[in-house]
Amino acid sequence: MNLKNRPKSWLRQLNTFAQQFYTPRELRAIIAFLFLGIAILLYRSGASLYHTWFPEKRDARELLERKRQDSLYFALSAIAARRDSLFFSLPEDSLLPPAVLKRQQHHSKTDGLRFASISLNHGTVEDFARLPTVGPATAELILEYRLQRGSFRSLEELMNVHGFGEVRFGKIKRFLCLN
Repeated sequence: MNLKNRPKSWLRQLNTFAQQFYTPRELRAIIAFLFLGIAILLYRSGASLYHTWFPEKRDARELLERKRQDSLYFALSAIAARRDSLFFSLPEDSLLPPAVLKRQQHHSKTDGLRFASISLNHGTVEDFARLPTVGPATAELILEYRLQRGSFRSLEELMNVHGFGEVRFGKIKRFLCLN
């Protein structure tokens, strides 16, 4: 068989193909990095296989503790334990969201008022300011109206004061009386 007619080996074909793109120095560096990467992979997989086949003698409690620390269960359990310890050590009202606390602690102006407890003709600014939807400025307007027009003749006459309509009057009517 003629040497010239012999087909080139696959390694020579690969070498001629690679020489089109890389210099010989670059090829040696690429091959060195490939062998180094393969060696690292073989070492790591061999080490894990070795430790699987020949485990170290360890205490069962130590292995259990290591599994707990590595697991998602441990992380979630730690969060739950922290939350539970706060829940059982703090007063119940401190665990409520601020919005709920605000609703519970909110006291209405009507809490201390009784039916027909404020007189339109004898009430003071402080008395009128205790009414729902009435502040100090509106209480002053009621007094000014009373001073200008004289005493109120009916409860509905309060709607003649600036700022009072049917809705606002309806909210405070039950707390008012004439005398």
